[in-house]
Amino acid sequence: MKNNIRISSPDELIIYREFEKDSVFSRLTSLIKAEFKGRADVMSAESIKVYCGCVADMAAAAERAGIAGSIWRTWLALLLAGAENAFTLTHERRKIWDGTMQLLAASDFDILYSYLSCNFRVLEKKMGIDFGGCIADFVPSDEKTANPSLKELAEDLAKASCGAHIMAAAERFYEKYGCGAFALNCGFRWDTHERRLLPALPLEDIKLSDIIGYEEQKKTVTDNTEAFLEGRPANNVLLYGEGGTGKSSTIKALLNEYASRGLRMIEVYKHQISDLETILDAVKRRNYKFILLMDDLSFEPSEVEYKFLKAFIEGGLEQRPDNVLIYATSNRRHIIKETWGDRADKDDDMHESETMQEKMSLVDRFGILVRYISPEQKEYLHIARTLAAEYGVEADSEEFELGAIRWELKHGGFSGRSAKQYVEYLAGHKIMQKEAKNS
Repeated sequence: MKNNIRISSPDELIIYREFEKDSVFSRLTSLIKAEFKGRADVMSAESIKVYCGCVADMAAAAERAGIAGSIWRTWLALLLAGAENAFTLTHERRKIWDGTMQLLAASDFDILYSYLSCNFRVLEKKMGIDFGGCIADFVPSDEKTANPSLKELAEDLAKASCGAHIMAAAERFYEKYGCGAFALNCGFRWDTHERRLLPALPLEDIKLSDIIGYEEQKKTVTDNTEAFLEGRPANNVLLYGEGGTGKSSTIKALLNEYASRGLRMIEVYKHQISDLETILDAVKRRNYKFILLMDDLSFEPSEVEYKFLKAFIEGGLEQRPDNVLIYATSNRRHIIKETWGDRADKDDDMHESETMQEKMSLVDRFGILVRYISPEQKEYLHIARTLAAEYGVEADSEEFELGAIRWELKHGGFSGRSAKQYVEYLAGHKIMQKEAKNS
């Protein structure tokens, strides 16, 4: 330990008082505090057990994060990035002030630096164990998986030589990336039972360029999304049309394209529509732009949830926040199922036009409608060949084309989904043949 640095108690934290609830932080700082006070030359068996448990948790977190270096530093970076309090949220909104909160935060960062700068070799020596510098020089299996924002914060902490330096690094992080779960993740799903947002991991690795064709449709969606991100007027969007044409993929690709610009996405299912107001409360004051993804949206005539959704989109007495839009996909243009029986019911309906308007009113809430139609055979084969090149599958033969056409006859017609399934089948078969040949 550095004897010229005062080791404060974690109880003295003010702004970051929530850190006490973190089991690794509370247990490890207690050991550091005890060692600093020189309570014992040899640590107890219980202390060794606690220490090893903390090392295991920190190593696992560093491996998941893909960040090299001190696992204790990575853990503190995770805590700082995930903290949601008055200080972090104010910096996320870029509304900086020089009041008392800044002074309280500065005191907290001095305490955190005293722990960050500790030399764990001293602790290990008293415990009679030696992890060979793994705590200070951890090497993950794959650094390519590292979260760029978290890695940047951890590297800034490594350069810090005082509490003020840690504070400056944290402030830069909050102003650039925000704080809490939204800073560390960009895709979420709503958990009905826990009634909170949970990170959607892992995200589908898809780019707009992976969706072959549909250039006009993609441009319409991206133009609206960019307007949304830039604070210009933007619309809710409904992508409709045949299955397997790339509607859902287009929306998911937006997240990979624009997450670095503050876009976040929350997947909401039809049965969760009643929770939309609760979801809105969780995001409306945050400095991000949120797309609520409602995939494969459709309603039977007997289902009344569409009325709740319609009211939610239209807005009630409370002003709708400007950082939330709904992007939905549906195989039905009008979302609500229409039957031949609806026509027969017209004879009994005194206000036929009003009834039809009621059923059409939901789709009218979407300012932009984008139609995805199934490709013709020529375009379908072009998609299949392009995908074959990506998968390393031979696609120049007549057999490939005939196989693609036979495949679509059994798998729902011409679509990008059918083409991908066919190519993946061939790629898997090719690998199997290669393994059989080598065995």
